[in-house]
Amino acid sequence: MKQFIVLMGVLPILILFMMQMGLDQKNSQITSIIQASVYAAKEDAKQEGYFSKEIKQKLKNDITRLTGISSDKINIQADSKVKYRYSLGEERLIYYRVSVKIGQLMAAPGMHGISQEENSYNYVIDSYTASEKV
Repeated sequence: MKQFIVLMGVLPILILFMMQMGLDQKNSQITSIIQASVYAAKEDAKQEGYFSKEIKQKLKNDITRLTGISSDKINIQADSKVKYRYSLGEERLIYYRVSVKIGQLMAAPGMHGISQEENSYNYVIDSYTASEKV
């Protein structure tokens, strides 16, 4: 009987670990999808010389379609001025910053005393790429 009582005390903790491992896998897949989408948009921007409105909108649509994250949680900041390949110094670099708010960082946040606002994070890709526009 005492083994059953101990099992009832330990079982919720074990289930919580299993839930957290599954959630970590899901969040890892989401970040991989975001990275791939941003990489594809960056390659398009290199050809155009800047992040056009179409490229930004396609990036938002891709992230929303593939991850289910709403577009209002996606923030894209990027150079809107055309940069050319043969410019000197930083005049040929295209700056971009993509921030995506991802929710549900911890499984069962109520058990840990974490609120819904605290149980999310911003995944940020902040970088430069060289323009290929001639």
